[in-house]
Amino acid sequence: MASIDISAVRKRIDALLTEAYNEDGSDVHICSGVPPILRKDGILFEIKARPANALSPFAVLQTEPFTTEELKLFVEAYLAPSLREEGFTTGSIDASYSVSIKQTEFFTRVNAFYDSRGISIAFRLLKKYIPAMTKLRIPMSVQKLRYLDHGLVVLTGATGAGKTTTIASLLEAINQERPAHIVTIENPIEYRFDMKKALISQREVGRDCGSFLEGLRDVLRQDPDVILVGEMRDAETIETALAAAETGHLVFSTLHSGTVVEAIDRFVQYFPGDRQKEIRNELANCFEGIIAQKLFRTAGGSRIAAFEILLGTDTTRNLIRTSNGFKLKDYMFPNSGMQTFEDAVQGLRNKHLIQ
Repeated sequence: MASIDISAVRKRIDALLTEAYNEDGSDVHICSGVPPILRKDGILFEIKARPANALSPFAVLQTEPFTTEELKLFVEAYLAPSLREEGFTTGSIDASYSVSIKQTEFFTRVNAFYDSRGISIAFRLLKKYIPAMTKLRIPMSVQKLRYLDHGLVVLTGATGAGKTTTIASLLEAINQERPAHIVTIENPIEYRFDMKKALISQREVGRDCGSFLEGLRDVLRQDPDVILVGEMRDAETIETALAAAETGHLVFSTLHSGTVVEAIDRFVQYFPGDRQKEIRNELANCFEGIIAQKLFRTAGGSRIAAFEILLGTDTTRNLIRTSNGFKLKDYMFPNSGMQTFEDAVQGLRNKHLIQ
């Protein structure tokens, strides 16, 4: 069997990723024996080959399927070099991967995994440009959360709903407006900030710290003003994030849940029954905003976010403390800066942004 030129494999993958990036795609799927697939505006498309084009950084875009052996060598060479000795033989890995070709440079978030065909690699394309809050149509009550000195702000929603982009937009506004020390703990780093008025330290799990919990414990000794915890995925991380918010830091983080009420339940479910009341009290004391978001298709084929917004008031805090979260929607009035998903969707329809 002929030897594989791994540098040629990388060039082909970089070409596909650059094509998708220039087409404003969100994800690229490269799977053994299957033509590469692009996701754009939530829809999957097969990437089409094209001939030479003077405007392209590549003479020809090759879209024939990759073999399992080609993808295995790519993973071992560029995504997980620590596996070169024993090889990538089972399971999955998370990694970051950068592309730099001529005038195009960007980063991707990657998951490579074994499946019934062989190896599949999912690339999430990360835009270098951080969208402004106005472009994302982030409601003013959410925008104002960036002025807080302390407290917890949680973005929740399905994978790919735009949580990271919303938080990045809020952090970039802080970066432009005040001399704060912002520390982020991410897996991997998605948006990379250029320091303006703020001092920004970005740490990547697996490279700069062992875990979200380890990074969060470290950050409390690093004189932060604003902390981003990329995801709260276990009880210890949640507890440490709550403690950071209670002790004078503004903490942003994310959860995976559909609504704000589900997010509150998710917080509590990480803890044993004898501690759930305590956690409800801590959450009620320190949260300033829980925002759920979903993406909807516009008439023009792009996507727009609808935001469900819960803010910290005497009433909402008391409902959380007393395990009456199911009543929160009755108190989420638009004139108070809060809204339900029903309010949000109707507002987009009234503006003829969605059908």
